[in-house]
Amino acid sequence: MRSIFDIVAREAAAQHGRVSCEQLLGKGVDRDRIRRWLADGRLRRVHRGVYAVGHVAPSTDADYIAAVLACGAGAVLSHRAAAYKLVLVRGAPSPPEVTVATTADRGRPGIVTHRVKALDVLDASTLDAIAITTVPRILLDLAPTTTLTQLTRLCHEAWVRHDCGPDTIEACIARNPRKPGAAKLRRALGSDVTLSDLEDGFLALLKRHDLPQPRTNIDRHGDKVDCHWPHHDLTIELVSYRYHATRHAFEHDIARRRRSNHTAYTYGDIFERGHATIADVRRRLEQCR
Repeated sequence: MRSIFDIVAREAAAQHGRVSCEQLLGKGVDRDRIRRWLADGRLRRVHRGVYAVGHVAPSTDADYIAAVLACGAGAVLSHRAAAYKLVLVRGAPSPPEVTVATTADRGRPGIVTHRVKALDVLDASTLDAIAITTVPRILLDLAPTTTLTQLTRLCHEAWVRHDCGPDTIEACIARNPRKPGAAKLRRALGSDVTLSDLEDGFLALLKRHDLPQPRTNIDRHGDKVDCHWPHHDLTIELVSYRYHATRHAFEHDIARRRRSNHTAYTYGDIFERGHATIADVRRRLEQCR
């Protein structure tokens, strides 16, 4: 017969090896047994009232769910930690940040806590067993402490990675009209931004040859497009060769697609064959005028 600890360990595995005191008590594990398991190493304290079960290797998800459990019922991972979890930001893992209702007024060392009067059910979700704010709510939470350019890039990532468009974000703002940063987030939704050296190089090439600057990374009939000239109804994509086996194969494929009226330029078009690219852009702009 499976022991009570085996049952706890199996269920904790679904929570990245972490369990709260409340969950243990709910399984019929009394406080004396919790103390014994702590003493013999079967439990290890992570936060007050939150434990690692057995010898579970550390992980970012384990740190995040432990922080949420430590902050009590209704707590959710939020802000930059949630953005990291949803791959809206890259780099080193962000320290745990948790949003809690004021009724769950718990502070914990090592956890950045944000208190709100209430969190709308539409602004919270679950990912990999971790309670987490939704993508639009993350953008709204980060808006006050993020530059307009950074926020615009976050909105782009939200669109590309999570199909989170302006309507969804506007609905979140409408649910939270008094949240700081709402006006900035609305500006970010309508702002242009460059997202790569390739895009910066293309705009610089256009400027050197006195060609009009396009709008960049904007919504165009439900799709994000790299460069668009509204007055000419011309769209140009800038694509890298990272997903092709070789650069030669990639360049050949792009040339074939361009011959089929697919307007796209590569790194080589911009940085090595700039004069030919400018001539092609000028011709397309004149044709679309």
